[in-house]
Amino acid sequence: MVTRQRVTTGVLVGAALALAASVPGCMGELEDVNFDNPYGEYSVEALTSACTRSAILAGTPLHRRGIIDRAMNWVDRRIMYSQSPQRAVGGYRTDCSGLVSMAWELPPPGNTTHSFAGGPWDNGRSRRITWGELEVGDALNAPAAHVMLFAGWLDENHTRLCSIEEYNWGRPASILHHSVNETVRGRRFRDFYSPVRFARTPSGTSPDPAPSMSQNTGCYSGTLSRTVAHSTCIESRFDRTWYQCVNGSWREGRNSNGSCTSQYPLSTGGTGGTGGGSSTCLSQTLNRNVNEGACIQSRFDSFWYQCTDTGWVYDASLPGSRRGPIGGCTEVIPLR
Repeated sequence: MVTRQRVTTGVLVGAALALAASVPGCMGELEDVNFDNPYGEYSVEALTSACTRSAILAGTPLHRRGIIDRAMNWVDRRIMYSQSPQRAVGGYRTDCSGLVSMAWELPPPGNTTHSFAGGPWDNGRSRRITWGELEVGDALNAPAAHVMLFAGWLDENHTRLCSIEEYNWGRPASILHHSVNETVRGRRFRDFYSPVRFARTPSGTSPDPAPSMSQNTGCYSGTLSRTVAHSTCIESRFDRTWYQCVNGSWREGRNSNGSCTSQYPLSTGGTGGTGGGSSTCLSQTLNRNVNEGACIQSRFDSFWYQCTDTGWVYDASLPGSRRGPIGGCTEVIPLR
């Protein structure tokens, strides 16, 4: 990872310099001093085409649409990463914390990662929530490093997610993909980041919905890219496992929580759980396409990934098990 430091003031005195220089991560402006240590690059094998605009919007509840629309505006305009407030975007910094601040309509130039909930200078504009409470439009914060806007779960088992981020110099606001089991600076993603939610409701956003008094709440399916009714059973295209919708939550199994009212099995055309389907993935490591089910060790981070029908997916159990999220590896390609 390449890091730089940029200063927005011309004069720094000893105490201010010592304080600001100790501030790590995609921090943004701390008082008048703005030091940059951007998040870094993402391995190309880790990115996927599954996190599309249409899929994210399909999974965004109406009461959160305003947040996502504002973030997508930066993606559409290819707003470049910067630690300096930008007049063209209302005076916000266009770094990681600036994007989340803008989407949540916090005052410009925006929070820093340290001033979101969980940080040492928490300013009360957000609050910690649990992973189970995460909803599109919330954020994931690592106070010493980075913050991203949560843009929805990809899979029914809530192990893969979409995000909207500003993450490094020379890069625009982007839609990205993560696994909660991927490694971030030596720690598991799920342990590295903390889910947080705005304290004041942004425009175009309703307060957290009260628990439904009625039963039979539906679930959003990443496999079908739409919401399905209570008791629907779906074979997930992300891990080839059956799940049943039970009052708004996915439970593993089929007919394990009452009879399935509808069932959606995967096509049997080569996607029955051992890889080898018709999809391919472009490997920057090999500089060629490989077939679905292939497992390779990336030259960018030395981690192992499996090619799935939605792109590359990191799996910590590879290569020892020779199995990935969609079953057995059709081929195993280590670094030479």
